[in-house]
Amino acid sequence: MKKFFAVMIAFFLLIIVSACGDEAAENEQKDGQEPAATEVKHNHDDHADGPHEPGADDVCAFCNMKVYKEADPMGVFTAQAKTKDGEYVFFDDSGCLLNITRRDDVEFEENWVRDYITSEWIEADSAIPVKADLKTPMKYGYAFFTDNESAEKFISENGNKNPAMATWEQIDQIANERYMKKMKMNGDSMDKDQDQDQENDIHSDSEEESGH
Repeated sequence: MKKFFAVMIAFFLLIIVSACGDEAAENEQKDGQEPAATEVKHNHDDHADGPHEPGADDVCAFCNMKVYKEADPMGVFTAQAKTKDGEYVFFDDSGCLLNITRRDDVEFEENWVRDYITSEWIEADSAIPVKADLKTPMKYGYAFFTDNESAEKFISENGNKNPAMATWEQIDQIANERYMKKMKMNGDSMDKDQDQDQENDIHSDSEEESGH
């Protein structure tokens, strides 16, 4: 008989403990807190390996001009690249993306341009360039498309813009010509500055001699 009562008491105690546990979990959920066992941790860097959107302070890594966001009509010409160190850099036009490697000792792991129709990022290597009378930030005039079909459709529907299929090699050639011209202008400017400095030195020496 004693064993029977002991079993009954243990049974009732088990029920009471279980009820208390359920009540505590219920109260915790009412307070807006989930039980620790069901807590979900979110990754705040979900897009670490894909293309990013430019921030408010981002400028073109080559020419230091404004980089346009997706919502801006000029944003469709923005390009970006990921360095081997995992840094994301942006460019206001396709030519700047090509020219930065001529000026800086940098290698890119990936690079992207925007699709002219959807503004979605597409890998630059697979993008289809079209040259047209388009106003782009640095006046290169190239738009990019995901595939040949959409590029050809744009060409057929925009004859007034004089569109034509192009290649990255053509863009690179124009970018290189611009870069070399800029370097020459900078070189000539430096030569003029040096000549002016030398002339100033000569005048200064002459004044000192005349002063004796």
